[in-house]
Amino acid sequence: MSEFGKSDCGVPKLGRLLAPRSIAVVGGGPAERVVRQCLKLGFEGAIWPVHPKRDDIAGIACLPSLDELPGIPDAVFLGVNRHATIEAIHTISRMGAGGAVCYSSGFAETDDDDLQAELLQAAGAMPFFGPNCYGFVNTFDRVALWPDEHGCGRHERGVAIVSQSGNVAVNFTFQQRGLRLGTMISVGNQASLGSEDAVAALLDDDRITAIGLFLEAVRDAQRFAEVAERAAEREIGLVALQTGRSAAGAQIANSHTGSMAGRAAAYDALFARYGVATVRTPAEMLETLKLLDNGGRLSGRRIVSLSCSGGEASLVADRSEGTTLRFEPFGVEHQARIAATVTELVTVGNPFDYQTFMWGDHAAMTRTFTAVMDGPQDMTMLLLDGPTATDNDPAAWYLAADALADAAAATGGRAIVVATLAECIDKPFRDHLAQRGLTALLGLSETLAALAAAASVGQLAASGRHAPAGAAARTRLVDEAKAKERLSAMGVAVPIGRAVSAQHVQATADDFGYPITLKSLGHAHKSEAGAVRVGVPDAAALSAALGAMPNSSLGYLVEATVTDVVAEVLVGVRRDPPIGWLVSLGHGGVTTELWNDVTHLLAPVTADELRHAPDRLRSAALLRGFRGRPPADVDALVDLIARLCDAVVGSDIVEIELNPVLVGRRGATAVDALLVVED
Repeated sequence: MSEFGKSDCGVPKLGRLLAPRSIAVVGGGPAERVVRQCLKLGFEGAIWPVHPKRDDIAGIACLPSLDELPGIPDAVFLGVNRHATIEAIHTISRMGAGGAVCYSSGFAETDDDDLQAELLQAAGAMPFFGPNCYGFVNTFDRVALWPDEHGCGRHERGVAIVSQSGNVAVNFTFQQRGLRLGTMISVGNQASLGSEDAVAALLDDDRITAIGLFLEAVRDAQRFAEVAERAAEREIGLVALQTGRSAAGAQIANSHTGSMAGRAAAYDALFARYGVATVRTPAEMLETLKLLDNGGRLSGRRIVSLSCSGGEASLVADRSEGTTLRFEPFGVEHQARIAATVTELVTVGNPFDYQTFMWGDHAAMTRTFTAVMDGPQDMTMLLLDGPTATDNDPAAWYLAADALADAAAATGGRAIVVATLAECIDKPFRDHLAQRGLTALLGLSETLAALAAAASVGQLAASGRHAPAGAAARTRLVDEAKAKERLSAMGVAVPIGRAVSAQHVQATADDFGYPITLKSLGHAHKSEAGAVRVGVPDAAALSAALGAMPNSSLGYLVEATVTDVVAEVLVGVRRDPPIGWLVSLGHGGVTTELWNDVTHLLAPVTADELRHAPDRLRSAALLRGFRGRPPADVDALVDLIARLCDAVVGSDIVEIELNPVLVGRRGATAVDALLVVED
């Protein structure tokens, strides 16, 4: 029996479902395809087809109904219409089946939530995948409750992929990249079992080396966090490809943060917090999983590139810009050892063009590659696009790969072979590389993305579990004056100010002294509405500014202008269900959306995390002191964000955005505030 399903953290036990000894298949065409796929994999357990009118399915005698089953099935595939599915799942649940795959569609994905609720009720405590899903392929235990073709081979160890899309799952199984794909699970509508449940079960199987996730949404962010923490503890890398990332902006709130971030920001923050690597394309996911399958996560981001072409070396250098990978120069002693193995015509650098003087000379290449790998890097990559036509002789390329494998064995370093073009490493070459312990990565861009992803896997944030956030039924916008009163009560610095009627603006300004900032209350975006004037120098200018502003029944906010300004920063905290409380930090002011320079975390956050968050911004130099300007008081900014998070998380606040926070040489002051609360 498989190791699936030994979890002790509240996850449903899925051992009988994922690694069954007996299977019942209900239906016609889809059920027949399931039987054929199980036979194709060599399933050795009992298969019981159920159909009221057919004598057999794929040569196995049919039973007329579920009531005629000779035993209690561990797993059941239901390939009948949605109403028959509900009736059947009620029957198998009562008899004590281990679980089911519900293939039928027409439930919540077509807005029929009531029918899906009826299905869930009929199942009771029995777990099932779907509805509207393809089920699973488990090559380790030779079973496929999968009503379609798949390209999975038989493996004893390998990776798993969990997909919310059935068709994408099918596509993944057809990959021709040399990935040992041992298990594929399609979860569909997730009425009973979700992606988190599937991952939790996979983590209990020692044959699984890494897990890929094709996600549209996380059903339960706290459960996802628990599972991701377990994956990190077990050193099983999780790699996520999340779709629907462009749905953003208008539906989230009135803030700049919402329009720039969208739903992608909260997911990225969730994945980063729990050490889940993120990729952008299916090819990047597959290449990352290959890396994790053979050697696990990278120990760091220091990479050395080898190639026998200056063009290839330049290509690596160009494509690596903007990544988190580090192609550092060789140290003096390391460079000297490498130089001693090549002619004086070869310049030693990283990326390293070792040129073609030694091409075809195994001993010479091994000496140079060994000298290169005898260094502090975390990975050495050899670019090696080989010939694939039947009338080509690939012997020299095999020899170069063998030299790299010998160097890796001699130094204990980690190495990969990379094809800049995916089609330039064919299956025989991949198989040879695998026999030598090397991973073949296909596509230079995909390789660089995979290396960066594999270096980020399993790195949990120091701040621990994030806080949950529920959706608000109704919300209301609080005017800026009252918002700043609330900020002041939180300990967040705001300018000296007062909300007054138009008749009292001049007298209030005289009390505060110039320069003055004047705002017309009741506008979410004051700059666009012409409802703000900053640094008004005197009474005459104030009178002109007041006359030019839109009238406001809520009055006007008169404030002393903050003059100690090194940088303008955007700070925001908002509920982002179903994930949590999203903390945003970015370039602030009227050009916020133009810069679109923002980073995100999930609350709670530590002071150390907040202190390093600006380093991820393109505008970070403004805080450090740009072109001779004094550095900003980052400690004051960190304290402001920490106070804001402590007060907002778990409160009635739905969203608060401070834009800008003016960070000076001493102190940080929130000069504008947008506050939305639960009504």
